[in-house]
Amino acid sequence: MTADGRQREFMTTEPDDAALVREAAQRGLPGQLAFETLVDRHQHWLVRLLAHLLGNQSDAEDVAQDAFVRAFLAIESCGDGARFRGWLRVIARRLAFNHRRDSRARARYEEESGLPVSLARETMTGQLGERDLLKRVLDELAYPYREIMVLRFVEELPLKEIAEVLEIGESAAKMRLTRARAEFQREYEKRGGRRGDTGPA
Repeated sequence: MTADGRQREFMTTEPDDAALVREAAQRGLPGQLAFETLVDRHQHWLVRLLAHLLGNQSDAEDVAQDAFVRAFLAIESCGDGARFRGWLRVIARRLAFNHRRDSRARARYEEESGLPVSLARETMTGQLGERDLLKRVLDELAYPYREIMVLRFVEELPLKEIAEVLEIGESAAKMRLTRARAEFQREYEKRGGRRGDTGPA
């Protein structure tokens, strides 16, 4: 290959996350453009993750936007940028937890005030399909269990990375996952699901 050919190949190769993070950390217009590329690259999976954690697409999009804003403001703390996705996942996970906690506080206030709860859960019926049943059971798990089930079975992360996202030790993550799977199975079978299906679709 000629020198010109190598140059053209280099110019058409998309920069990796590390290069974009380094550029974004320099701020200015080039930094903003680099970060916009990171947003385009990571937005889809992040919204999907948050939709599973929060059970609401609109909330997921709002929290994802907040996560990207926080990430941009703190981009210098991302290190060399090689693990941008994992770093962003930790930020989003903390925001999702806070959002869910605040939402529940608002719901309790509405109930205690005699106001209608805007996001009341639908009644379970026998007409739910298998996938709907799996999602409903996942939605009704205690948040720490739901969170680790999503990271393991939706994001398909290894235990070591799950522990990093949750900021706990691997043994603690393993124990939480075991308990979450057991709780999921109990609730699933209680609603008529098949024995042995221990993870969401």
